[in-house]
Amino acid sequence: MKEHNYQQESVLPRAYISSKPVVFGHSVRQEEGIQWMKAALQRAALSLPGQEVDRANRFYDRLSDVSAIGSRTTCLEDYTHQDWNRMRVHAVPISGDGQANGGSIPWWRASLDSRMEIFAETALELAHDAFQRDIEAPDLLVQVSCTGYDSPTAVQHVAVEKDWRKTRILHLGHMGCYAALPAVAIAADGVRSMQSVAPGGDEAESSAAVFLVELCTLHHNPATTDVEQIVQQCLFADGAVRVDVTSEPSSGGFGLVDHAEVLIPNTLEEMTWRVADSAFRMTLSRRIPVHIKNSIRGVVDDFLARNGLSVGDVQLWAVHPGGPRVIESTAEALNLREYAVRHSKRVFYERGNMSSTTIPHIWAAMQHDETVKSGQLVGSIAFGPGLTVAMNLMQAT
Repeated sequence: MKEHNYQQESVLPRAYISSKPVVFGHSVRQEEGIQWMKAALQRAALSLPGQEVDRANRFYDRLSDVSAIGSRTTCLEDYTHQDWNRMRVHAVPISGDGQANGGSIPWWRASLDSRMEIFAETALELAHDAFQRDIEAPDLLVQVSCTGYDSPTAVQHVAVEKDWRKTRILHLGHMGCYAALPAVAIAADGVRSMQSVAPGGDEAESSAAVFLVELCTLHHNPATTDVEQIVQQCLFADGAVRVDVTSEPSSGGFGLVDHAEVLIPNTLEEMTWRVADSAFRMTLSRRIPVHIKNSIRGVVDDFLARNGLSVGDVQLWAVHPGGPRVIESTAEALNLREYAVRHSKRVFYERGNMSSTTIPHIWAAMQHDETVKSGQLVGSIAFGPGLTVAMNLMQAT
């Protein structure tokens, strides 16, 4: 990012952040992923009502025709082929005698235990990739996920392997798509509180690393004919990212100025994310874009006003793409130009909705965009169960 003549007076950030996505898995084009889901549904059709299957297939076709997503990443090779005998999750379960179980447990209802086994294995591999070059221990390590549980966590394994004995470790779970924003704010507060005074009276630099991993595709149900679930399975994808939070600035990152979270009244059950018998299950109301459009302007105005700013003072916006209507509703309510949300739309097209890892991917896209200039203000907005609105205000360094 290059210096420019932006006139907004710089503010003193809480801390400085930079974001680096972790590359992994299999990239599947959206139309190919939808065709896979249709094939899986057809495989399950013998035990499902034909009318519901036909309706679901028509809905998949509609989503394929109007999709704002080009491709999505999954940790599972399952979604790259239709050889059902070599599926890892979506295979015929094996009974106690080692034979295929064709009766009590249908192939599309993989156990939660088997899904979490894959989560633990993949999260650890990704954590190794994210921290492979680190020698110096961060003061704080934070792991974030709402799609899997394993304890000790992946970052605990990394800390033990690297002998980071004095590093504080925190795990934030099940907050949903907005989790990156409070996680970074918590890390920033931790960095500030852990700064020490070096010989000579100067403050020594402190640092934190936030590791976010979301494997949403582990929770797909290929046999579903529920329209709401089909929409979610055509939106959500897998992602991983590392966000570094430091007390001193680095070139090409952002200074975190402020953070806030607000609950929208009377929306508590409009978005839920709960543990079900074989997977995690989300409910996502069609009214969410309406709630956003009706409420977000006042929420954002109040947040910016406490920093002496208005929406017009913020040049760029990282809007979590819960879906295309979420970006559109937010942009319309805030009267934002296409230019202001271009990074959000690009990440959504290239990768889909990766839950909490999506906003840091948008930050990374901004970091690598030479048109983003030092001093520009960036507003970040994400939504989650509650209905929670999380916001960060940052300034490009």
